[in-house]
Amino acid sequence: MKKIKISYILNIIISILVLLSLLIMLTGFKFMGNDLVLTATKIEAFKFFTVDSNILIGIISLIMGIYEYKVIRGKKENMPDYIYTLKLIGTISVMLTFLVTTLYLAPSIKNGYYVLYKNANLFFHLVIPLLSLISFIFFEKNNKIKFKYTFLSLLPIIIYGIFYTINILLHIDNGSISTKYDFYLFAQGGINTIVFVFLGILISSYLVTLLIWYLNKKNN
Repeated sequence: MKKIKISYILNIIISILVLLSLLIMLTGFKFMGNDLVLTATKIEAFKFFTVDSNILIGIISLIMGIYEYKVIRGKKENMPDYIYTLKLIGTISVMLTFLVTTLYLAPSIKNGYYVLYKNANLFFHLVIPLLSLISFIFFEKNNKIKFKYTFLSLLPIIIYGIFYTINILLHIDNGSISTKYDFYLFAQGGINTIVFVFLGILISSYLVTLLIWYLNKKNN
């Protein structure tokens, strides 16, 4: 019961931070300098996987928190098994955001490594992914997730990849791919490179999934 109480607190904090971050993003409020940390702001920022994945984990964490509250109060005996699978899916999505930002975007940005960890992105790129990882690995039972369901963690990535690719294909101008639509620069080596990029992302994401799934199993 102690673990579920800690998980409940973390899930509520995650959902609140997601809402707070969205408000900061939509209002353009800055509390860590005036650096532009996204190539789009406000409503247009919803095109980024960063924003979408954080919204996903926020919704999942809120749902999980509601169920955990019912268990804590004795109104429900057990958590539904599918909730843990959903949390794995959401956690992998924001961890992809964390890893891509840390290993790919931040090192290549001209404004400096830490510019991608300012204002709303402090939460989107760092705090929320780490809280999600901690809550899932240490406080949420893995024995509820069968191995065959680990592949479901790739669904948000596949769906986003399809829309991202279609958006690029619809806006090719005389063989040129504008960075306005290829905002992650995945297709700047040619449209064929995007296939290899997403294949690499899927393989890497699934390896991360297996690692997180194993660590959770070992700690619960």
